[in-house]
Amino acid sequence: MKKIFIFVFIYFYSFFGSFASPLILDPTEAQLLNDLISFMNVNMTGFPTISEGVYDYCNSSDQYRFVCSSISNKVFLIYADIEQTNTLIIKSSNFSFSNLNVLKLKNCHLSPDFLTTINIDSIVLDGCNVIRIESPIMQSYLEINNPPSFQGEFKFSYLNKFGQFKITPNIDIGQVSVTYVNDLKSVLYINALSLVSNYIPSFTNVNVIELNLYLSDNYSYSDTSNITTMTNVQKFSLINNSTIDFPISIFYIQNSIMTSLSIAGMLNKPNKMIELPQNNNITELIFGYVFREFQINGTIPFPSLPPNINSFQLSGGNYPNETDLSKFSNVYMLEISDSNLNFKLPKKNNFENLDLSYNMIKGTVDSSFCTMNSLTLNLRSNDLSGTLPSCFSCYPLSSSSIFALNNNLKYSTTCTTIKANIYNDKTNKRLIMWGTDIGLNSIDFYTDPYFPWEPVIPSYRFEAFYFSNVLLPSNGIFTVYFQSISLKPIIIKVNSTQSQLPPPCYRECTIGEYCDTNTLRCVCAVGWSGDDCSINTNIYVSSIDSVDEKGGDITLYGWFTNSHNNLSITIDNKDCPIIENTITNVSIQCTVSAGTGKKSLSIQQNGGSWSGYFIYETSIKSCLNNCSKNGECNINTGECNCRLGYTGFDCSIISGGGNSGLPSSNTTINNNGTTVINNQKTSYQILITKLIEFDVEKNIIQQYTLDNKWTIEIKNTNDDDDNNNIYQFSQTLVQSLSNCTISYTVEEIKGKSKDFSFAGYNLTLGEGSIKISVSIYNYQYSSFLNNLQLQFQSSVTSDNNDCNKEETDIQNSNNELLNYITIKKDSKIMQARFLNRILSDGRSSIITSDLVSKSSDSVIIGLNLPYCTNCIIDPDFSVLVTTSFKNGCTSESERPAYLIPVVVVSSVIGVALIVALSYYIYKKKFVENQLSKKLKKIETQHS
Repeated sequence: MKKIFIFVFIYFYSFFGSFASPLILDPTEAQLLNDLISFMNVNMTGFPTISEGVYDYCNSSDQYRFVCSSISNKVFLIYADIEQTNTLIIKSSNFSFSNLNVLKLKNCHLSPDFLTTINIDSIVLDGCNVIRIESPIMQSYLEINNPPSFQGEFKFSYLNKFGQFKITPNIDIGQVSVTYVNDLKSVLYINALSLVSNYIPSFTNVNVIELNLYLSDNYSYSDTSNITTMTNVQKFSLINNSTIDFPISIFYIQNSIMTSLSIAGMLNKPNKMIELPQNNNITELIFGYVFREFQINGTIPFPSLPPNINSFQLSGGNYPNETDLSKFSNVYMLEISDSNLNFKLPKKNNFENLDLSYNMIKGTVDSSFCTMNSLTLNLRSNDLSGTLPSCFSCYPLSSSSIFALNNNLKYSTTCTTIKANIYNDKTNKRLIMWGTDIGLNSIDFYTDPYFPWEPVIPSYRFEAFYFSNVLLPSNGIFTVYFQSISLKPIIIKVNSTQSQLPPPCYRECTIGEYCDTNTLRCVCAVGWSGDDCSINTNIYVSSIDSVDEKGGDITLYGWFTNSHNNLSITIDNKDCPIIENTITNVSIQCTVSAGTGKKSLSIQQNGGSWSGYFIYETSIKSCLNNCSKNGECNINTGECNCRLGYTGFDCSIISGGGNSGLPSSNTTINNNGTTVINNQKTSYQILITKLIEFDVEKNIIQQYTLDNKWTIEIKNTNDDDDNNNIYQFSQTLVQSLSNCTISYTVEEIKGKSKDFSFAGYNLTLGEGSIKISVSIYNYQYSSFLNNLQLQFQSSVTSDNNDCNKEETDIQNSNNELLNYITIKKDSKIMQARFLNRILSDGRSSIITSDLVSKSSDSVIIGLNLPYCTNCIIDPDFSVLVTTSFKNGCTSESERPAYLIPVVVVSSVIGVALIVALSYYIYKKKFVENQLSKKLKKIETQHS
């Protein structure tokens, strides 16, 4: 990029220099240049002069160019382009210019040490006598074009770090006998490297952005082992004179970062179709003219392309039996030219650039191509017929270059479909013209007042920017002159003050599409395909009926399309026989064999697959710690029914009874969405931290941090006879398909107890309870194979430093139905309980939860949600705060543990979470309820 900038700068400097004050080269610099011109016998015929015999070196010439620059009030030579016409040997001492940065020499004869002794940063040599390099390169940019020969030994340690070194041969790739020695002891980072070679050298420790390798006529394809060393090559171009096999091994380089592969030269006829591997980083595959042999039975010798390849270019070949472009459905940039294609022209599909020129393609041109112009569409020299759509017919000047040499193609003689609006985006000082058939390129219309309009979506949207409001018409009315079919322009007056904001995409997207806000185009959503994105190939399971260890008939619910070719279901790698006449597009029934625990589940259909898991229900459920022998176990639910005087999930905690002296607890709802329970000097925090989308390999696809991003909105409501205060927070997740809105609500249950039930489980929240709800609506998955994980964090902090101080102890345990988390701190305990149930699209199913992380004072639990359109989860969160408090830290004041339980119930609707907290006061006179004060304080701050 540095060198590109230098040449661009020189170009613009020389171009605009004619408009600036004339520069006169410093006399010392001028004398050096005079001597050089004389020594090289440069032909200066016709070169501008200041006076007789005095050349105006700072004035450009068509034949030779010198560029000057004023530095500290002196004019120096910074660029020189010279052709030598004699055979005198040029030495570096001939170039003693103090500020010469770029030197181009043609047909030159250089001394052997020229490149190693000259102090010029960038040198380009064309047809010069450089035949070998035997020491490190001084230049950061060195280009040697068309050397008569190149010989000797070249060490990679000679290369300049972060520079560019290029040897570009002539068409015949002259005499090459150079040996490349990879003597690198550490990684060499270089921007560009071009080499001529008889073989493929080793590129170990070479990290290069762009590698061009010219294979000489003497190249032997027998040894390609060094291809595996191109691990750190980003873009690779292979140029060959002799015929070679397609280098499939490039696609199997381990840990490769290569994204682009270009092959320019003849390729042998493959023995069979070339299967490209799916798991590589190459996104761009380019072929030069491949000649007629590179084919299988008249088709392009690739049965399909990996989904990551989005650019495919091929010139030449012979493919008359290629029937369509279906194998390129994932490609955005496609070029297949001069290749004997003769099928019917399809719709545009997702192509952003399409070149099918010089073929024999038939049929008519569909209006879906109206979003392309001569910069992105080339269909010249084919056999297209019919009348062009109005978007092209209205503008023959722009469309003629697209459709030239299609002798049976016609233009409409009238143009009546132009509709234009102009919207003034005052915030960005941008004008947006939108409508129908408003032109393909900027030459198709102009406006009064004039603005430099540029196409954003041809035919539908153009934009222009302005720097001052004074350029706008005072009445907001633009006159638009469309250069259409007739000799006279079509004139439309547009009032920008009455124009609405244009739609996000140029048209309404269908159910299988979404609006790409970057390109403003409708593109196929994940799992949808076809020219109009109408084919839904997704299959997924959202819920499954459960059975116990004996097995039995189950129903799988989800989406299975209307076609069921080669349908099979396996659970734990065993066939689950499908029950006859039970297959629909939303459900399938099969008979699962006996088993226990969590098993893998796989569905195969229509060449696609879906993978998940199936969990056997446990008929007899065990209780945590056998209820500590202080209660009875409910074997149907795995819950303990504690005897009088005991509480907790495992009945291990002594309930408070009538004891006094219990430290008071209160609950605070913070503006960041955190619920905090304070007991004496110990605080327990409960918050929802993240929503993560995982793929089937548990790789993170999307991750959203939810805490500290809430906007608070307070409101009151009555629920039947209740008079509950509701405090609502919200935030928005920006996604490509559409935005996802998350609402987080805290409700105080004031008047009476409130019952909640979920999947057969009941919970009553008493007076003074808190219900927290988080709703996640309209989440758009990146793939139907992915799932979500909603993460909860429970933590504890304390500034207690008396005899009650204890280190934090976090434990995790579970049974067949529930997962438990226990946090002990300073004689207090907080417990959390997660239920492995979900209502997926209205049906009960089983989920799992993970212990994501555990530190000295916090724990994060993740609830794993399947792909579903309407998910409801209900993890039963019970937070128990118990104290063995020592009043005054004397032995007489020791008392048994007392309990202040806080019950949390949660559910997700449309991936919507409802969390409910309630706490019970066992000694009311010693436990002050501060909740109302806290909530009213928040309400006052935001009223």
